[in-house]
Amino acid sequence: MGREGELARARALLLGTRLLTLTGPGGCGKTRMAIELAGRSPEDFPDGVHFVSLAAVRDPALVPVSTARGIGLQDARGTPLLEHLSGYLSERDALVILDNMEQVLAARGFVADLLAATTRPRILVTSRSPLHLSWEQEFPVPALGVPPGGPAASTASVAGCESVRLFVARAAASAPGFTVTGENAAAVAGIAERLEGLPLAIELAAARVKVLEPAAILARLEDSLGLLVGGRRDAPDRHRALRATILWSHELLSEAAKALLAVCSVFRGGIDLAVLEGVCREAVHLPVPVLDALTELVDHSLVRADPVLGAAPRFAMLETVREFAAEQLVALPGHERVRAAHAAAFRALAEGLARPPAGPDRVGLDLVEREHDNFRAALDHYGETEPGTALRLANRLTAFWSIRGHFSEGRRRLGELLARVPDDDPERVDALNGAAWLATDQGDGAAAVPLLDETLARARAAGDRAGEATVLYYRGRASAIAGDPAGRADIERALELQLETGDDAGIAAALWLGGAVAILGEDHRLARERLERCVALCEARGLPAIEARARQLHAMADLELGDLARARAVLTRAVPAVVDLGDRFAIAVGLSLLAGLAARTGRPRVALRLAGAAAAYEEVNQTHRPQNVRARLDAWLEPARATVGAAAAKLVEGGRGMTVDQAVALGLADAPEDPWRAGPGAGLTRREREIAALVATGMTNREIAGRLQLSVRTVEVHVDHALTKVGLRTRTQLAAWLHQDGLAPGNT
Repeated sequence: MGREGELARARALLLGTRLLTLTGPGGCGKTRMAIELAGRSPEDFPDGVHFVSLAAVRDPALVPVSTARGIGLQDARGTPLLEHLSGYLSERDALVILDNMEQVLAARGFVADLLAATTRPRILVTSRSPLHLSWEQEFPVPALGVPPGGPAASTASVAGCESVRLFVARAAASAPGFTVTGENAAAVAGIAERLEGLPLAIELAAARVKVLEPAAILARLEDSLGLLVGGRRDAPDRHRALRATILWSHELLSEAAKALLAVCSVFRGGIDLAVLEGVCREAVHLPVPVLDALTELVDHSLVRADPVLGAAPRFAMLETVREFAAEQLVALPGHERVRAAHAAAFRALAEGLARPPAGPDRVGLDLVEREHDNFRAALDHYGETEPGTALRLANRLTAFWSIRGHFSEGRRRLGELLARVPDDDPERVDALNGAAWLATDQGDGAAAVPLLDETLARARAAGDRAGEATVLYYRGRASAIAGDPAGRADIERALELQLETGDDAGIAAALWLGGAVAILGEDHRLARERLERCVALCEARGLPAIEARARQLHAMADLELGDLARARAVLTRAVPAVVDLGDRFAIAVGLSLLAGLAARTGRPRVALRLAGAAAAYEEVNQTHRPQNVRARLDAWLEPARATVGAAAAKLVEGGRGMTVDQAVALGLADAPEDPWRAGPGAGLTRREREIAALVATGMTNREIAGRLQLSVRTVEVHVDHALTKVGLRTRTQLAAWLHQDGLAPGNT
């Protein structure tokens, strides 16, 4: 990147303060410097660097949510997420980068609260303006160095300059083989100087090398700068150089590409080609195909390809360019139609999304995740113009918010819109139900039940038996998760009503929750029968979220009935399914059931590690496993703890460090009974335990043979037997196992 001196100074400031803000105009390289600083200082932040992009965020209330997700945490009860974030970060030497914060400076209070609640993590902000907090150290990001002018300039001195190196690299991407020569050195130096070393401006200018010589680029830049500032070439604001470059690039576009650039500004977080084409059909007439105009924008570096594996063609804009394009949109005839068409396009995408407890499949969930910022923009648009339409859109997003863990955002959106629509709005009941469902996801039954009492009264007053059934299993779920026996009666009545209605999706949901209450009542055969019917309906109707959760409960009933082989077979399908969906509530339950399976099949150490993984996942994701799942897991683990003894706590703690994929693989591995189940090393012979202990010290087979006066071949056989019995593959794994469980020499 260059700028070695500035990077060194910035790093020293970063290590000496809790909050460093890199400031400067758009396009000066703040984000690049932040990334470079993080990349050069991994040893300074052993607990990780977390990059949080705020470029698409307009609502300051979403900054805590975006920060949590950038760190790898999920939503927590209430807003803001300060307690959750500070609890996670307080013991970590980590760096959090908040990039592009200038449009959400009102969230500075959140940054201040996070710093006050922690002592170790550091925050690196990029912004056009400082935050003006007491912790803050500001570092104005300088432009790249420009080459020397006048007679002293040489081809070598020009080519060695930072800004010129960037120009050459970007120019060569458009025109392979481009380099600084004696013929173009003065023009290239002039470009870097006129653009005041601003990286984005230099990149935009370099993109034109494919069609213009450097001298022609410089001449056009001079014209644009003169036009922009009325001939005042000594204006101190570096932003004029960038704006002049964007303006010049814009002037070189065809009329179709200019119009398309303006349209692109309404998108947030990415531009899907098919959606863009639809917006243009509805709101703007282009004389050429959208793809042709878009290709022109890409060629001018005003839009860039943003490929997503397996997804439709996708594009993105830098925020500085998007701001310029937004100004052009205002001047475009019918610009309000563009915003309306964008909002309508995303409303249409959401229209087919099922409400909880059903939900989209993994492809649908991933699509909404990818377009979440655009859905937010649509909600903002309708919130200003048509609150009832905004509420309908929010209702369609509720299942996504639930499954992917956007609990607080969903509750806030629904609450704000409910306050703005009339009492008789047709979407009101679904919104109240959705808000209650999200509250239940967070374990906030105290907030959920009153909302459901209101919708239950409405359904009964209207004689809506299907609506009454829905509310009853919503309310029953909220009560049952909290451990309130009253939830069982609600769900049983909901099942009766749904069977009367004949609605397969409603019946599937009621059977799923009916299976849950049967487990609560310890009627595990009834539970299994209901859950089998539920799974069959879900397979026929395509209800993956309910199906995966029902399979997990089926396995729980199998565990309670002692049908361990069947429980394992069911979990082999169920747990990967909830992981594939990203169903955060169900993943914690699945890990708990895998721990129970391991405990019931004679693998106590595996069970305890999986219990640690489930607990850690629940804490990070702020989900709340039903109380009966917690209680049953404790009962399943009690013999495991007794078997393992003092090593139990260490095993649980070790499991907390596993990823979800590692935990699932461990839980579903084809493993025999745990060789340690009767105590440390009980599955091994005395000689195997003796040799395994020496392996843990790092001794080779030959060294062990000499120590024990055995042949090397005999030692090899004993090591192989020990690995087979323990279910491991390598000596390193065996040594780690022994050390972890306190069985290596020197551990007691």
